This record gives sequence, structure tokens and C-alpha cells, in this order.
Amino acid sequence: MKRAYILLSALAFLIVASCSSPNTDKPKYVFYFIGDGMGIQHVNAAQLYLDSVEHYNNQTRISFLDFPVGSFATTYAANRYITGSAAAGTALSTGSKTSIGTIGLNADHSDSLFSIAKKFKQNGFKVGVVTSVSIDHATPAAFYAHQPERDNYYEISLDLARSGYHFFAGGPVKDPTGKRSNNPGISFYELAEKNGVAITDRLDLVDSLSKTSKTILYNAPNTASGNSLQYEIDRKEGDVSLADLTSAAITALHNPDGFFLMVEGGKIDWAAHDNDGATTIKEVIAFSQAVAKAVEFYNKHPNETLIVVTADHETGGLSIGNYLNGYNSNLAILREQNVSQGELAATLKNLKAEKPKASLNEVKDSLARYIGLFTVISPDDIESKELERAYSVSFGGATSSKHYDSFNYNGINDVAATGVAIVNRKAGLGWSSYSHTGSPVPVYVMGSGDALFKGSMTNTDIPLRILKATGIESR
Repeated sequence: MKRAYILLSALAFLIVASCSSPNTDKPKYVFYFIGDGMGIQHVNAAQLYLDSVEHYNNQTRISFLDFPVGSFATTYAANRYITGSAAAGTALSTGSKTSIGTIGLNADHSDSLFSIAKKFKQNGFKVGVVTSVSIDHATPAAFYAHQPERDNYYEISLDLARSGYHFFAGGPVKDPTGKRSNNPGISFYELAEKNGVAITDRLDLVDSLSKTSKTILYNAPNTASGNSLQYEIDRKEGDVSLADLTSAAITALHNPDGFFLMVEGGKIDWAAHDNDGATTIKEVIAFSQAVAKAVEFYNKHPNETLIVVTADHETGGLSIGNYLNGYNSNLAILREQNVSQGELAATLKNLKAEKPKASLNEVKDSLARYIGLFTVISPDDIESKELERAYSVSFGGATSSKHYDSFNYNGINDVAATGVAIVNRKAGLGWSSYSHTGSPVPVYVMGSGDALFKGSMTNTDIPLRILKATGIESR
């Protein structure tokens, strides 16, 4: 009787253990999402906005917040604690730290570092690289290029043409003919054609091209500054989204032997460099919608899919709460902002070109129309004086007393920056920097092998754990 009890107890333990153990199947469909500049507060702010503004774009939940594994990763580079996108992208792609500005090389540029994308390709997987910025920007480049400087756009484009990856999508390359290069040579387009790259700006052709072409490069039409997709807040009907590109990539890559897809939400970083809260939040939401496409795929292939979501670094030092508002926050007022800070600056520049002596009231009309100032959002006396000073700079030629970091991507002027700063302040958001910070970034994981990502890590651990999950040798 005692022996039977022991056997039954052992059997019960094995049953419980097998039910509670993680999925150990090796994934053959791997999604790697990188929110450029996306810290935990960017994610929290986006969810708080969704909670405050019911059913924004039919989304009520950031798609990856419910993933079963959530952790953090440090982001320091080989030669600086606060990293940059090239060094961080290389760490996330190769599993090795490198120096600031370096793409796919070690810190002193004496040796090449090979990305997990290449390792997947060598193991028979189809490979895709997708971004909301130009396809030769730092993060996507880290998955296929080897360059000592991230600004070597021409050389990076040639590395893309030689990569042999199956699918690329994003904004067009910045220097296809080598005009910016000190050593121009064969054009990107010539080399791309020679290597069987089919270039298109039509998403409806991706499916057919994937059956006949070695490599597809989709160039988004109607791009914004920096050859990027339009900000989500500025996107009009007909403009492609990051979710659209993710869906196209899945169509192009899906096959019985598996695929690896890296998707970057590149303009979270740009908006955060501008300290533009509403635009940053809507970029995180757009990124979440792209991840949701992978979740849809996972639901059809739950035992064969791994989804990893992380960031290369935090940008802006964002906080929910600021020293003026104390405990008060009201992110719902951000819905009054209907253009990015860069688009607002362009609108004000056009106003000045048409009416060089435009009055302060005319400028206030633009601020009311585009960001809700003087309608839903009422500046106090101090903020009104700030706007008057900004007006004297942007329209009167006075010298700016503000410091706007050179990283700002959108040609901001003082009125646009001051107006958006007031909206952020009223919403209860705070910013400590126009640059990157050294804060750890979140890591969210779901699918086969997700248990490998439990516990804190540094950024180089992430690609190595992806390879371990799939059984591919890392060295």
C-alpha cells in the first residue's frame, strides 16, 4: 500500500511538472521587434493614453504587455555607458558589445561581427528586415552591414544588395549613387539588379515577387523627412504603416522551413528626441499594432513561433509626472494634438513664408487648431509669456534662449517646441533629456523558448538566447 502511494505521488508530480513546464519546442518562426528609443515609461504612457482615450484606433491594450515573460536589459556600449543606435543595434543583432557609431564590427573595427539574421539564413531560414525609417538606418543596418560609421549610407546600401536576405521594407536608401560618399563607385541600383533584388513601392506585388525574386526591397512611397514612414499622428489614408509592412513581410517569408523577421519602430526615438509626447505615444501604439500582426501569426502556429519585443535604448528620459504637476496627470488631453511637432513647425514656417509679419494671434490660431492650445488647453500666465518669447524668436528674429539638442530630427522652431512642451506639461509628462539615457529597457517574450528570457540581462544576451531557443550555434 505504501509502495502504491509512493508510485501515485510520483506520477502526480510528473503530471503536474509536465503541465507547468514551459514550451520547449524549438521555434521555426522568429519575430524580433525593436522599439528604437522605447523605454518602459514610453510603453506605460501609451497604455495610460489608451486607458484615457477609449478605443483609440480600435486598440485598448498594448499588444505585448500581456506576454508571459517580461524583464529588463541594460544597454551600455563598449566605450560609453549611454549608448547610440549603431552600437546598441549591433549588440542586439550580434550578441557582442561594440563602440559608438559602429555597425557590425567589433569595438576597434578589427573584426566583423555576424548578426543572428545571417546565422538564420545560413541555417535555411528566410530572413526579413523591416523598419519605419530608411532601410539603411543604424538599427536595420546592424542586421546586414559591416561599417565603421553608421553614416556610411552608400556602403551600407551595397552591403544590403549583397546580403541575399529575402525581404526588406522601409524608407528608401539615402545615398544610392554615392553622392555623399568620399569614394563613390557602382550604384546601389546597379548592384541590386545584378544580385537579383526586386525593388518595388507596391505592397500588392510583394506576394507575387516573393515567388520569383531572390530578394525583395519594398520602398515606402510618400515618405517623410529622413526617408521615413509618416509619423502615425501625421499618417493619411493611403500612407503605409509599420503594421502594413509587417503583414507584407509575413506574406513574403512564410514557408515550411521557417523565417526570421526583425521589425524596428524607428520613429519612437525621433519623437522622443523632440520631447513630443503625443507623437511618441502614437508611435508606440503603431509599433504595438505591428507586434499584433505577429501575435495573429502566433495564434495559428503557437508551438512553432517565438516573439521577442525590446528596445535598443531609452530616449528623452520620459516620466509620467513632472515637477510642476506633482501627482496630477491627464494624458487624455494629448488627443487634442493632431500633428507631430515637426509637422507643426513646417506649418508655422509656411505661415511665416506667406505672412512674414503674421501676428501673435494668427500663430495662436495655428496652435489651437493643431495642438489644442487656447481651446481645450489653457496656458497659464508664465506659459503665455513663454509663447510670446518663442513668437519673438520664430517670427521676430530674436535669439532663442532655449537649448534644443542637435539630435532633433524635425526642424523644430521655438513656437512649435514651446507649444508642445506646454501640452506635455499639462498632460503630466516630464522629459529630462533631448538625447538617449542609460535607463534599462523592457524585454517582452512569448512563444517557444520564452522561459530562456526570464531574469535581468544585458542587450547582448537577447540574440544569444534567441539562437539558443532555436538550437542554432551562436559562435
